[in-house]
Amino acid sequence: MTQSPTAPPMSGTPKSALKRPATLLALLVISGISALSGLVGAIFALSGGRGLAEQYATDVINTNPEELGVNELLELTGGSGTGDVIATLKEFDMWDTLISAAQGELILKSVLLLIFVVPVLLFTLFAINGATWARVLITIFAVFSLLGHLIAAITDSQVLMTLQIMGYVGLVTAIIAIVLCWLPANGRYAKARKLAV
Repeated sequence: MTQSPTAPPMSGTPKSALKRPATLLALLVISGISALSGLVGAIFALSGGRGLAEQYATDVINTNPEELGVNELLELTGGSGTGDVIATLKEFDMWDTLISAAQGELILKSVLLLIFVVPVLLFTLFAINGATWARVLITIFAVFSLLGHLIAAITDSQVLMTLQIMGYVGLVTAIIAIVLCWLPANGRYAKARKLAV
């Protein structure tokens, strides 16, 4: 009798047989949410333009008059409210300066968010197979993105509520993503994929 030839045994588990752990899927979702919340906040702040800056400045005058010295201005001019302050600022050509400062602040917050959340989103896509290098880069950029999310979250203005909410969402999800990057199941999956090559 002759035996039929058989294939030599494989040295590792085939890639298709490997099951992606739930912790890796959670990492992809959470880090994606963190990055997207930063993008939404940045787009909101950038797309508002001068109109949003004017609303923001007016809100700051209403809620924190002492921050801008509005009380002293009202005493000097004999005004009684926000409208009087804005009229006085316009009269002395200071309103445009205030709006430019508010617009600059919104742009700065947006840039800080974008610099760090865009790489988080990019490396999240690369981490789909649990690659260690992608998880390292997600961790690095997620840590840096905490600054942008924190600056967005501590915005004290009703006008910028969307930016503030996105900042808080980004903060929480960035911290969770950093933890999820280094759960043992993700490392085991990455090693198993490497051995299966």
